[in-house]
Amino acid sequence: MDLIVHHWDADGICSAALIARHLAKKDFLNASPPVGDYRLDERIHMLIEKADSIFIVDLNVPEEVEKIEKSTVYFDHHIQSSIDGRMVRQINPAVSGERPASCAIVVSTHINTWNAETVIGTAGDAGRFAFAIPEIRGTMERLGMSESQAVRLAELIDSNHISGNRESVERAVKVVLENEWRDLLEYEPWIRQIEKIEWEVERTLSGVDGRGKHAFLEFKSSFNIISRVAKVLVWEMGFDEALVINRDFNGKVKLYYRISKESASERDTGRIISDLRATGISAGGKDDVVGCVFESEMFEQVMELLQLHVRWLD
Repeated sequence: MDLIVHHWDADGICSAALIARHLAKKDFLNASPPVGDYRLDERIHMLIEKADSIFIVDLNVPEEVEKIEKSTVYFDHHIQSSIDGRMVRQINPAVSGERPASCAIVVSTHINTWNAETVIGTAGDAGRFAFAIPEIRGTMERLGMSESQAVRLAELIDSNHISGNRESVERAVKVVLENEWRDLLEYEPWIRQIEKIEWEVERTLSGVDGRGKHAFLEFKSSFNIISRVAKVLVWEMGFDEALVINRDFNGKVKLYYRISKESASERDTGRIISDLRATGISAGGKDDVVGCVFESEMFEQVMELLQLHVRWLD
């Protein structure tokens, strides 16, 4: 049995679908970590034990992947160092300094297949910046997919993890595989989820603290909306930087720091991530994103660390 372990967002789900389609097997199994938790939990370790071959997709957990003692292909695009797991093949252009916009692009480049999943996954991670990428633009033209359709599809797929539903995330891979992309635009379970999410996002955004071109927002929600809120602040509301903190997501603190593409060169997100990890916190990200989850008693320590890098927090 082939096991595909993937991130819970649109990029992770679409990357998993790309791999499953390429394998052309019906007996694959896919699994996601607990929504919002950057780790391979006990359930996933049990599935790894039973699997013949393993694919890890869009999950920035290199230290855990490195320890896997079975044939594993590790696709990612997040900032991370090269790993030397004996049984793991790491495919991540970011290790050598490249900055692919999505894991879906990394997978599509490797298997030489560009389709709707590539576009949707990239739109989910990069927003409208995805449409300036020649391979994405060419794929959209071939499929007859508009920019607004691509963004909407990413939002629909993301509704699964934003609702905090792990089972729904895992089921989404097969929903994507079994339906044409146009039909997914009318997929009723996802549309109902989005209606609830949009109300929660609006409620949360009403509490934003605007500091010139910077946005700071603290809130509490059982919905995994933190990434969506940060994207709205930067991509739609025009802030250069946004620090968003959910003070009570499944009993933990979830933090998300997003920078506009134009301002990304002014921040060393790689250093921020490594400093957070040095404290024992599970953290990851890219040039324009840092995300982490930690226990509430570490809040002051994390904020003091961030203030060393993000001066407007002082």
